[in-house]
Amino acid sequence: MNYIFGPVFSRRLGLSLGIDLVPHKVCSMDCLYCEVGKTTKKTLERAEYVPFDAVKNELREFLSYKPEIDYITFSGYGEPTLFSRLGELVRWIKENYSYKLALLTNASLFYQEDVLQDINGIDIILPSLDAATQKTFEKINRPSQGLNIEMIVEGIEKLIKKCGSEVWIETLFVKGINDSEEEIERIGKIIHRLKPQKWQINTVARPPAYNVVGLSFEELKRIKEKIGYPATEIVAISKAEKKKMPISEIKEEIYNLVKRRPCPIDEIASALGILEDEAERAVNELLSEEKVEKVLFGNIPYIKGKV
Repeated sequence: MNYIFGPVFSRRLGLSLGIDLVPHKVCSMDCLYCEVGKTTKKTLERAEYVPFDAVKNELREFLSYKPEIDYITFSGYGEPTLFSRLGELVRWIKENYSYKLALLTNASLFYQEDVLQDINGIDIILPSLDAATQKTFEKINRPSQGLNIEMIVEGIEKLIKKCGSEVWIETLFVKGINDSEEEIERIGKIIHRLKPQKWQINTVARPPAYNVVGLSFEELKRIKEKIGYPATEIVAISKAEKKKMPISEIKEEIYNLVKRRPCPIDEIASALGILEDEAERAVNELLSEEKVEKVLFGNIPYIKGKV
């Protein structure tokens, strides 16, 4: 499969089938913490970056087996709303299947009415909001020229008012970048004004694109208590029941997972619902085939796929 991956266990969405709608690494931002890597094409131009019919064919083939999944999620290598035929894809899935849809997005294009129309019908939309001031926005998200933080906030506000989707805003805190008392307070005020169904606070948990570090759980907990938004959630790691898979399938699933989000061995096992020794055996084979590499982050070895 070239455009769909998983299903994998998402920390926020349970068992999720991912869809990539842009190549590696086309995005409207170049976030310091991005687990996929540095942006190679930074743009606000919407286009059919991957073949629409090929995406449909892969979905049709996979969903013919009627998998038990919680969501089909638009995510992956870059910003999904850059895909110009997203609205058509949303409608096609909704007309033919009963699965819930989710969108992971940096909210950079919500100021465009056609984008809001395209995503109307997605069940849960998870936009990022990592800053409250332009200075911090430029520092942490490194946006395309012409984007400003007011456009992001106003876009999310339009989303909440105009679309019937559930909205979970995520703020990812980076040490020394957006964790000052002033920035936290300003972000908190925006969250209280927007009133999303959830405010999810997170930090750097995988090898980032740039040399930045995250906050401790205690620091995230302090932010949660300081802001006092009732529907605040500190994102945690999910676990899966164990299952048996052939080694060839395990290797393919692992590669499809870690080329999009680097993971340690135990998280790979949890994500795929397999035993750790099975995951380790498959990873060792992938290492010998030079399809993946080990990357140290916080003294923990992560497995990262070579693209």
